[in-house]
Amino acid sequence: MRKVFYSLVLSVICLLGVKAGFAQKGQISGSLTDSSGKSPVAYATITVFTAQDTSIVTYRMSDETGKFKVPGLPVNKALRAVITATGFDVWRHEFTLTAENNQLEIPAIKMLPNVQELEEVLVVSERPPVVVRKDTIEFNAAAFKTLPTALVEDLLKKFPGVDVDKEGNITVNGRKVNKMLVEGKEFFGTDPKIASKNLPANLIDKVQVVDDKEELQRNPDLSAGEVGQVINLKLKKSIKQGWFGKLYAGAGTDERYEAGGIVNMFRDTLQVSALGYTNNLNRSGFGYQDVMNIGGFNRNNINSMMVSSTGGFALNDISFGGLGQGLQRTSGGGINANTLLGKKTTLSLQYFYGQNNGVVQQKTLRQQFFSDTTLYSDRVNDAETNDYSHRISAYLKTKLDSTSTLEYRPSFSFVKKDANSTDSSMTTSNFDPLINKSINEQRQRSKGFSMQQELSYSKQFKKKGRSFYATLNFNLNNNKADQYNDVENQFYKTNSSTLLQQLRNQDQHSWNGRLYVNYNEPLTKSLSLRLTQTLELFHDKDNIASFEYDHATGEYIIPDEAFTNGLERDGLRNSTFAGVSYKYKKWTITPGATWRYLQIDNEFKKDPSLKQSFSFIMPAISVRWDKWNFNYNVFVNEPQITDLQPTVNNTNPLFISMGNPALKPTKSHSLSVNAYSYDAKNSINYNLYLNGNISEDAVIRQRTINENGVQVSSPVNTDGVWRGQMSASMRKQYKYGSKWKISAGPSIYATYNQSLVLLNQNRSTTRNFMFNPGVNASINWDDKIELNPRYGPAWSKASYEDNIYPGLELWRHTAATDLIVRMPKKIVWETSLDYNYNPQVAAGLQKNIYRWNAAVNFLFLKQDKGQLKLSVFDILNQNNTVYRNIAENFITDTEILSLRRYFLLTFTYNIRNFAGKVGGRDRFLMF
Repeated sequence: MRKVFYSLVLSVICLLGVKAGFAQKGQISGSLTDSSGKSPVAYATITVFTAQDTSIVTYRMSDETGKFKVPGLPVNKALRAVITATGFDVWRHEFTLTAENNQLEIPAIKMLPNVQELEEVLVVSERPPVVVRKDTIEFNAAAFKTLPTALVEDLLKKFPGVDVDKEGNITVNGRKVNKMLVEGKEFFGTDPKIASKNLPANLIDKVQVVDDKEELQRNPDLSAGEVGQVINLKLKKSIKQGWFGKLYAGAGTDERYEAGGIVNMFRDTLQVSALGYTNNLNRSGFGYQDVMNIGGFNRNNINSMMVSSTGGFALNDISFGGLGQGLQRTSGGGINANTLLGKKTTLSLQYFYGQNNGVVQQKTLRQQFFSDTTLYSDRVNDAETNDYSHRISAYLKTKLDSTSTLEYRPSFSFVKKDANSTDSSMTTSNFDPLINKSINEQRQRSKGFSMQQELSYSKQFKKKGRSFYATLNFNLNNNKADQYNDVENQFYKTNSSTLLQQLRNQDQHSWNGRLYVNYNEPLTKSLSLRLTQTLELFHDKDNIASFEYDHATGEYIIPDEAFTNGLERDGLRNSTFAGVSYKYKKWTITPGATWRYLQIDNEFKKDPSLKQSFSFIMPAISVRWDKWNFNYNVFVNEPQITDLQPTVNNTNPLFISMGNPALKPTKSHSLSVNAYSYDAKNSINYNLYLNGNISEDAVIRQRTINENGVQVSSPVNTDGVWRGQMSASMRKQYKYGSKWKISAGPSIYATYNQSLVLLNQNRSTTRNFMFNPGVNASINWDDKIELNPRYGPAWSKASYEDNIYPGLELWRHTAATDLIVRMPKKIVWETSLDYNYNPQVAAGLQKNIYRWNAAVNFLFLKQDKGQLKLSVFDILNQNNTVYRNIAENFITDTEILSLRRYFLLTFTYNIRNFAGKVGGRDRFLMF
């Protein structure tokens, strides 16, 4: 299989050499200025058509100096160059290149002013592929050829400067796309992947890209490279009412199955979409952002999050599928409706239901180092979980007048979780053949409710630069959990044993109200003032009651006061910021300061109350020069309530944790440098990000380990915690003629963390390095052949100030490639190979893992509406989840039961009914 993999990588190199085999090509070049000849015309679109049928040959854009170069042009063929730029007349020129004279240098072109829109000046057949209008980039979808079965994300991949990664995340000129709208309306919330992965490409007339102005209003300090993008899909005029979508169903060996679909209805100002899915293939029917936006989640009610490299995720310990952990059955569905209430008001309603049933088998091997002693812990966990969730949300937006907007976003969430698990563990050392054994049977039942309300108002004044933005948030969260533990522990060094039969009730309740106001006032042409006020009131409750098992009644009813306590916290947070911004040429300097005040009242059921108040003056400065941004900020965060909770958590008697009510807020100094650049002339994206963070009173956990191998941890404040992060990437797009498109680039990600290991009263500084370079490429030939190889090694190292802990070092390698062949007609071949190499995992765990998948698709029915797909997952039957991590003074190896080889036959039907009338005698599925 290594030969197979290396041969695919070698094929990339071969394909990169195709340029040498092309027929001789020519090019045109020149420069653009305004009518005065003094000011360059940047980002104009230079499109070359064939003069006979006006089909597009290729196109380029002028750079910031107005210069352009259009290579890859055919010789001995009549061509027409059409140059378009907002505010200027269209410039046309017909020419023919020959083998002897294949270079055409056009003298300086002076573009004449024209206030008419380009659409009024250009004939339909000459619409340019790309038009830049002030702050909007507009792509003409008709200029980019796609297959009949292509989705929006396939169309986006063909646009210059647009990149879609393996998980479907979209960037435009290196900037992340935050949301995607359809005809200016939200489509199932704001996650772009809902639209890009489900809507057919042949519906689209134009794709418009603008800055996310709402994000900029929330955080005016964002630089140009940090502001996200919003994509608006403009549908063809014929698609103003009708049905479209897709339905699919499949079955396979080992009782594997999948089914689902998305159906969309447009009628005048009403847009209704419904989607649903079910499968037992360890796939997430929706992405993380889908649930965040469709379901009404937001950061205020997410206490824990897990995201896998395969795109699966879990929120608050609730899995939504695709985590790669065990065997999972996942189902979900939702409905989204958008409509206009008059000319100025938009209303959106959403409902989402998710269900996940999983079986997990996990093996964990941990080595913990103490001078000449190494502690070995082997743990096997068998678990079955059932998660259910309901999300209801709405969005109301109204234009109060031409300068002000009011928005309201309510959402409600209901969750339920049932889980049963058995945890078996054994601890040994290099001196003791057996230290302890444990069997922990656990049952958990929990229910939760959350509510979020957000009301925001924004206004742009007539005076340029003056703006006002305010938002009011209210969040409420309730969660009740019953956890039953039956634990037997045997300790061999002390020849003793313990038995725990306990019910632990945990009642958590919190609410948070937040008012945020931002005002910008221009003082002069180069000087402006910014004032920001944030006021928060919050309440947190965490009550824990423990009960022992009553053998007489068979119930858990005997109160255990030793593990019962409660904490209620009320507080106020105030942040007042004032800053000035000075602009000079390419420089912008913004110094400022924040007054941060915290008042917290902690009330304990058993312990004395604790009242705390803190006041901080936090300086900040932002310096921007051209594409470079330098930022220094100070942040203050109070401890989490779970870290303050004094009640001991003994549900795993081998790993006991407790809180610390005396924790102080953490003060962090952060310095960041970032640069973003897009070279339009050469189609290259550059991104660089550096960040350093030094914390005072950082919260870390200290641990003790006794002779029986029992570990106890508690949080403490400490200084000396440093964190650093660096990421850099470059990506270039190549175009050879009208059929070849290649994009490739390297990336680097590195981290440095300095912290402390506090173990058995020993204090040692630890430094952790991680270095993860990577390279990936995408090669497309006329949509008939696609190849996407990628490779990334990762190296990490931990060193310690105290020599009782040995230095730890770790390597791992990941590589993958996807190949798609669309030949002969109506047949599509797919194959992918993922390779993971973990050379240092513990003995008995798999080091080399190959996952080879393949499929063949048969297209039929009119416009290829029908698709029959025969696929095989994990051809070599080697799929496994194995990884190694370094933390504190230990190395952990983990192996998780994974889905193995199966065959699957799936039928997909694409719904494309765009007749003017919907309903009546029209059939829903029109074969």
